[in-house]
Amino acid sequence: MVHLILDIGNTAVKAACFDGRKLIKAGKALRSSESEIEDLLVKLQVHLPSKAFIGNVTHGAAAIEQFLDKARIPYSYFKPEIGTSVLNRYETPETLGRDRLANAAAAAHLFPGSPVVIIDAGTCIKFDFVTADNEYFGGSIAPGIDMRFRALHEYTARLPLLGRSDTVFLIGKNTTEAIQSGVINGALAEIKGVLEQYQMTHKDLRVIITGGDVALLERNLKTTIYSEPWLTLKGLNEICLHQPA
Repeated sequence: MVHLILDIGNTAVKAACFDGRKLIKAGKALRSSESEIEDLLVKLQVHLPSKAFIGNVTHGAAAIEQFLDKARIPYSYFKPEIGTSVLNRYETPETLGRDRLANAAAAAHLFPGSPVVIIDAGTCIKFDFVTADNEYFGGSIAPGIDMRFRALHEYTARLPLLGRSDTVFLIGKNTTEAIQSGVINGALAEIKGVLEQYQMTHKDLRVIITGGDVALLERNLKTTIYSEPWLTLKGLNEICLHQPA
């Protein structure tokens, strides 16, 4: 039985069709582009999903709901009260992002019996931790790289709005290089520092990276990591598989 899984994030919509745990096809579209989202769903619809399961960290998904209604694909949302394979010990579960808990569920399935830290580097840089006993307590949330570029521009009078560069120097010899050094090197140093704290306090820690900046982390983290760009989708699928038919 094929399921359509959707992860609606702040910047992008990711979607995939799964046959059980087998990922058939996955893709993503900008959340701001209804035409891109429709094109993605049309491509996935050919796999004839029997139902859809949606994780949404934003408010509203009217265009997606309309498409699913028109395609006669029944759908449901991942809500805080839905059970997962991990024991959720987050103190405010009603405020917990669905993507964070889905990532935890995927991590517990990928590395059962091991402590796991998930680094999700996208709109925000998030760390989430799952114990060897499949308990989820939380983690941390910090601004992502693009958000840092925007903040420097919007909260100062004269600093320009910049983006990423293929070459980033430690010592920026002009304002452009200085901003790129501060944002990129600063974010990487932050990630490395937080990860080192997890590694010092948890023996045999497994590390999973996901999110839009996976490639950047792969190049710069000098540790054994498991890279999974579709981690949230796989976690949502894992949760969907555990729900009553």
